Amino acid sequence: MSRFEILCVTMHQKDFSKIEQMNIHSDVVFANQADTTRYDELDFDGHCARMITTDTRGVGVNRNLALTYAKGEICLFADDDITYNDDMEQRVLAEFDAHPDADIIIFHLDTDSERKQIKYSQSKKCGRFCRMPWGACRVAFRLSSVKKANLWFTTLFGGGCVFPSGEDSMWLADAKKKGLIFYVSKETIGKVSFEGSTWFTGYDEKFFYGKGAFYQAVHPKTKYLWMLYFAFRTISKSDISMKEKFVWMKNGIAGYHKTLSCYDYNENSM
Repeated sequence: MSRFEILCVTMHQKDFSKIEQMNIHSDVVFANQADTTRYDELDFDGHCARMITTDTRGVGVNRNLALTYAKGEICLFADDDITYNDDMEQRVLAEFDAHPDADIIIFHLDTDSERKQIKYSQSKKCGRFCRMPWGACRVAFRLSSVKKANLWFTTLFGGGCVFPSGEDSMWLADAKKKGLIFYVSKETIGKVSFEGSTWFTGYDEKFFYGKGAFYQAVHPKTKYLWMLYFAFRTISKSDISMKEKFVWMKNGIAGYHKTLSCYDYNENSM
């Protein structure tokens, strides 16, 4: 088992050129969705890169594939549009060494996107009621803790899935429910741009539809409070009226129930 490993989701890769593009200086697993199935391995600068290529689709499926092949004591989720700092691995490991009780640590990524991420002035433990506005590519974790908690990504939410986003938030919510200990870090480990996002097309009908499904899945008892909060929070970001936002979020709730019914039918008919 290596001390540190990156788990990167990507698509249509034919070689290991992402190692240089992302400035990777550690072991890495590439979960690569393409039109074939194969396994490739490359030794570079004393590290090992593995690429598992499948013809599956869906970011949750791909992250689960990377988790299945993970070997590092400490792992870091990644997207393939990140460029890491030269000393990224040292920064991540130093934070886990400084906080031995941490199961998950959230790191900062610089971005020029309008959807800026929260940067923390100091590393600290997260309380029970802390918000979790973090994408998966900021998340590092102890592999043993995740394996013991049996944590996997939903295959209904995220790019290439039935509902367009939310898989990372659901994974984090599940980790919190199972008692894993979170820290946020003051350390910046790289930079990323969200401008070329394949799923985020703005605060449109599709976005609110997905939010309704997400709130039903994660907050079924308080979903309407969350919907009200989100409708107000996006007033300046969307031309859609409050009423229309609620209509689309309620449609998302109905769509989520319908999707689950389809899965129940398929499972019971097998």
